[in-house]
Amino acid sequence: MSRIWFGTDGVRGPAGEGPLAAPFLRRLGRALGEQAGAESLVLLARDTRESGPAIAASLAAGLSASGARPLDLGVLPTPGLPLAMRARGAALGVVVSASHNPWRDNGVKVFGAGGHKLDDASEQALEARVDELGGVADDGHSEPDPTLTCEDGAAEYVEAISARFADLDLAGMDLAVDCAHGAATHTAVPVLRALGARVSALAIEPDGRNINADCGSTHLASVASAVVAGGHELGLAFDGDADRVLLVDAAGRACTGDAMLGLLGPWMASRGRLPDATVVATVMSNLGLERLLASHGLSLLRTPVGDRYVSAAMRRGGYGLGGEDSGHLLFGASEDHPGDGLFTALYVLTALLGTGCTVGDAIDAVPAVPQRLLNVQVAARPPLERLPAVTARVADLEAEHGADLRIVLRYSGTENLARVMVEGTEGQVVDRVTDELAALWVEQIEAAGRPAR
Repeated sequence: MSRIWFGTDGVRGPAGEGPLAAPFLRRLGRALGEQAGAESLVLLARDTRESGPAIAASLAAGLSASGARPLDLGVLPTPGLPLAMRARGAALGVVVSASHNPWRDNGVKVFGAGGHKLDDASEQALEARVDELGGVADDGHSEPDPTLTCEDGAAEYVEAISARFADLDLAGMDLAVDCAHGAATHTAVPVLRALGARVSALAIEPDGRNINADCGSTHLASVASAVVAGGHELGLAFDGDADRVLLVDAAGRACTGDAMLGLLGPWMASRGRLPDATVVATVMSNLGLERLLASHGLSLLRTPVGDRYVSAAMRRGGYGLGGEDSGHLLFGASEDHPGDGLFTALYVLTALLGTGCTVGDAIDAVPAVPQRLLNVQVAARPPLERLPAVTARVADLEAEHGADLRIVLRYSGTENLARVMVEGTEGQVVDRVTDELAALWVEQIEAAGRPAR
């Protein structure tokens, strides 16, 4: 059974509409409270969007109605919530955030036992219960939900991260840090400065509507310009909820998640921190990363798109490192740390100091394999197995080109978009195959939607 409201990373969409409107949120809160159990502690946190407090209040109203005990930790990086759950023994946790999306959007990310994101089956069960309760229909409730008294979750998070990296000496390191006017605003810069770094802080004045606006990890031009103009050693850029980070080198070049995995994998392996000599990444990570790891005797295990799939694979296999090219890295095994932009940045800085490498070296180490991602608007999202002409053509192309071509076809989790990703050793082939498959996919969807004669 497919999910209706939960996408790749929780519920996401325009604030105040559909599943982000109060009636649905109260029902979702009630369903979560029933799952957690009466008197169970459920933690809430959010980023800096102006819609966050109202969404948290509606969720809390539903939680309270079910007998659970909601506790609001206020503005907090998403990874701070799983840490707080473990420290407080909470049954569930909810982060109100749309991550890197614009301010008008918001979302709900749910964390289950142990601070791990829910699997598909759990989300489907939640959706079924919310649907029983009325789904997105109006519930006749006209008064705003009362807001909760907040505790300072950010202070606890800063203390925990500072303790973990207490031995890291960043004295003399000169950084530009872009906090995206988001959840990292009051956490990242204090930690970096306490460890001795000189920090030029950018995008640290959230007003509820400027989160991710021409700043942060999805708009690297801002921090890249600051690094070059200010002569900084490197730059860090977080996204709105601070669960991911990207770096730029002294020349303003982007250091993506693949480059960070390429740096950390061999370094962790040399220190006995990479179980089974394996790094976990999604199907979207570049073939260049796979080849770099192979040159060090390491394997790359691929998962579907989404950090929760990476996390699940890491827990099943006991692996120590995984992530996405977006800069969302995860650390398992002895670390068992959720996707955390600040933790990742500090881990990367530790590796750079330990190896003597620069960010530029990490970028250059990953061989560039041509890759193209094309998003195509479609009328519907039928399963690919119902489009045999598409799957057959993919099989033919893969048989023809072998290891020199890799194809990933998937739908957006929240929009009617077909995503075609092709990478290979020859750029012209990549472009031709991408355009061909996109056109064929759209054609077959349209044909499937026409009534039979």
